[in-house]
Amino acid sequence: MKKTGYIILIFAIVVLLVQFFWNRATQDTTLGKDIHSLIEQGDKQIDLTALTNFEWVSVEVFGPYTTKEIIEDSMNIHFKGDNGGIDVLEDRFLLIFANKKHAVKTVVLSREYGDYNINNNKFLVVN
Repeated sequence: MKKTGYIILIFAIVVLLVQFFWNRATQDTTLGKDIHSLIEQGDKQIDLTALTNFEWVSVEVFGPYTTKEIIEDSMNIHFKGDNGGIDVLEDRFLLIFANKKHAVKTVVLSREYGDYNINNNKFLVVN
């Protein structure tokens, strides 16, 4: 009987871990560095399709003090993952890539370069 209890406990832990990490957006620091490097070189419009090597169907950028609920309503997705602290910090923007109903990647962008927006679901524009 003890053996069955341990098996059920291990199974429950695995299910909880899968539920927690499944469809969770990860922060892509390398992409963030690439974008910042292009901005420092003077680029004001960056083609995100040329920089990414993962599947996504939509992208949006969110400014300071944006909450999880605002992100979910705006993109019509379920957002789990790293928000880069934009809900409480004013010095950054968050770029979110989504595939269907879930965010897949996030990128923290420094506000020191200006404000950002997305054009044609493809280009990151620096204002």
